Amino acid sequence: MIISQHPIRVPSYDENFNYQNDISNIARNKAILNYLLSVILSFNNVEIKDFENVEKKLLKIIRDGKDKIHLISDFDMTITKYWLNGKRSPSSHDILTRSSKVSENYRKRCEELKAKYYPIEISPELTNEEKLPYMVEWWENADQAILDEKIHKDTISDMVRETPVLYRPGIKDVLHSCKEKDIPFLVFSAGVQNVIQETLVQSNLFSDNMNVVSNKMAFNEETGICDRFVGPLFHVFNKDKFGLEGTPYEKLLENRSNVIICGDSLGDIKMADGVKHDTCLSIGFLNLNKEKMLDKYKNTFDIVITDDGSFDLVNEILRILA
Repeated sequence: MIISQHPIRVPSYDENFNYQNDISNIARNKAILNYLLSVILSFNNVEIKDFENVEKKLLKIIRDGKDKIHLISDFDMTITKYWLNGKRSPSSHDILTRSSKVSENYRKRCEELKAKYYPIEISPELTNEEKLPYMVEWWENADQAILDEKIHKDTISDMVRETPVLYRPGIKDVLHSCKEKDIPFLVFSAGVQNVIQETLVQSNLFSDNMNVVSNKMAFNEETGICDRFVGPLFHVFNKDKFGLEGTPYEKLLENRSNVIICGDSLGDIKMADGVKHDTCLSIGFLNLNKEKMLDKYKNTFDIVITDDGSFDLVNEILRILA
């Protein structure tokens, strides 16, 4: 298969469909579905195991429209690209590590943790269950390193400014569409909430329809120093351990029974477990170890986008929702 991050040119939705046609909703939805399927088939870096199941989910999403949908996405290596000049692009934790505001001791400590645990996280030989205790160790140690560093709240914006992230192509259009159509967008990350939200704010991508659920630093009211984390510890394999009950974001999801989730880790499939939904269309970004991991990703996600691909497919789905 020839791998490409760019779809073959197909006629746009506006060129194919007359919105004023007096046809039944069923026929119209089928026509839209057929168009969308043709777009999906035009991507050479898209893999689908159960095409019939994807077709059924897309038809329901189309039929229910924009008022019934919401999105949940991972941040690091999903909203952001994986590869940057042949190396892994910076994560939200890396933004802290690379900052001139932190000590060399903190930087070395974090690099040692990453060198020890990251190969375990991405290992194709280990199951998620086997990786789990190591991920807990990694995140607990990373959080403790942040606390020991005594980071001041006023330095977060400077840290973010020092290390710009590389956004995945198409994600800015996705966020713009969600804002314009009042579609809730939840960023659910095992990174650092304060860093992620500040990154989105500085990029002019954060809006009222969004929320960021992640490991949140809390700061002493008198000193401004980070002295604790609030809420549960989130790592890559426990994203089912959260709920939105009682939060302001919960109101945004009222009567929205369809969800699209996007992630790059097998553990991201659990992101929708904490919200009520009828239909969940899952999209997985397989950024590396394609030969060894493709079958696992196809068995986990409805749609798999390989080779650090774009959000173009998600944009097509959002574009046709009325």
